[in-house]
Amino acid sequence: MNRRDFMKTVGAAGMFSLLGAISFNSNCGGAEDAPGVASRGGVSPRPVGFQGPFDLSFDASGNLFVSDPPGYRVVQVASSGEVAGSFGKPGSVVGRLNFPKGMAVGPDGLIYVVDSNNCRIQVFDRDGSVKHVTGSIGSIAGTFSTPQGVFVDGNKRLYVADTRNHRIQIFENDNVVGVIGDLGDANDQFRLPTACCVRPDGEILVLDSKHGLVKIFGPDFKFKASFGGVGSAAGQLNMPQGMDLDSAGNLWVADTGNHRIQQFSADGKHTTSLGKHGTGPGEFRSPTGIACRSNKIYVADNGNARIQILAA
Repeated sequence: MNRRDFMKTVGAAGMFSLLGAISFNSNCGGAEDAPGVASRGGVSPRPVGFQGPFDLSFDASGNLFVSDPPGYRVVQVASSGEVAGSFGKPGSVVGRLNFPKGMAVGPDGLIYVVDSNNCRIQVFDRDGSVKHVTGSIGSIAGTFSTPQGVFVDGNKRLYVADTRNHRIQIFENDNVVGVIGDLGDANDQFRLPTACCVRPDGEILVLDSKHGLVKIFGPDFKFKASFGGVGSAAGQLNMPQGMDLDSAGNLWVADTGNHRIQQFSADGKHTTSLGKHGTGPGEFRSPTGIACRSNKIYVADNGNARIQILAA
């Protein structure tokens, strides 16, 4: 698998376990039980096993936050690898969650959670206390219809993949400052955008899932280019759900319907495909979220209810 090593599996089968570093072509072994779950502040010490992890994001200290939609919660994993607990309960009042999906940690350390079925973005601190809520159900600017992806840049500008409104909304200080796209098949239109991220030069990347495309827009929100296309060949995508940029500027995409991860260079050329459908190390069942950190690729292996960590 292109000399990439499977490193760890987190959260399988209702427990938090670590597997020793092994090759993709090796047999699994060396399981090690992790320390028990700790409680902190308003964070609940819940069972660690994921029900269906969807997205994940790191804070500046290396703590990992994972959305678990069927569990209506966000699970916290400390930089040490210990699970620190979780926050979230089902419901629609402020602070409750209904199928949380996209995740992003802002430069201030606050955790932005796409509360998808409640059609809003909720912002939490590490103790699970709500600090802010953006949006409600609707189709006018500032409202959402089953949003999914979220990105926060260094200036705390908020980008939201407003999935069933077929657009990206951009917020500053809770005010809409830009809208990209609507429903359609033109270059600047989408069918179910699922994720977005922003390059250091301000270019905005959008996963247009039904078209199987990554679309690129300039800082002026104008369409520039696209790559991908629906299919299963190398470089093609089938209902992709998540993506992230690594430190070298490569884009990693969760090619969900093809049960694999793909890497594209900064100019949109396909460079790597990892994985296939399955339950073994390095295999995936409908991967959804990706986070790149310290030369490792963290994948929300949704259908296998685990996080897989690949060496970059």
